[in-house]
Amino acid sequence: MIYKGYSKRILAVLVAGLFLLSGCNQLQPLNEKQKQQIKLEIETVFNDLVDAARALDTQAYFAFFDQEKFVGLNEDGSNWNNFAELAQLITPGFAAVKQINSLTFPNVTISVIDEHTAILVNQFKQNLTLHDETVIDVAGGGTQVWSNHSGQWKLVSVSASSAAE
Repeated sequence: MIYKGYSKRILAVLVAGLFLLSGCNQLQPLNEKQKQQIKLEIETVFNDLVDAARALDTQAYFAFFDQEKFVGLNEDGSNWNNFAELAQLITPGFAAVKQINSLTFPNVTISVIDEHTAILVNQFKQNLTLHDETVIDVAGGGTQVWSNHSGQWKLVSVSASSAAE
């Protein structure tokens, strides 16, 4: 019997071939050593991101973002639909701060999804001084989605939250 120009045997071979090809494209599970290596890489870029924030260096801070793919969620529940929207918040925020007095992360967890994706969640406490000498204590948390499709780990999404007062 012919189905739209193909015999059943040819269709079976085509379907089997597609199944095998799709199976070949599946990512192999990472072993523990690979997961630990990725966690170390994420810890390193996270610490470098924190150093850039402590230094109030927007250029260095922004270098950790994939500016083409970025989307995120602000603590007020609004979306950052692109990197420019995040930058519009961060740039004046960094400019208003005279000094970061302390910035600590008492709880950081990294979940490795696959060889190209990891999620970092954190809680933070921060004390900072504004240019008008106002001292502010801030606490909250965040989620960061890190992606490595270009040979470097970059942030493709973040979300922010404030700690309850």
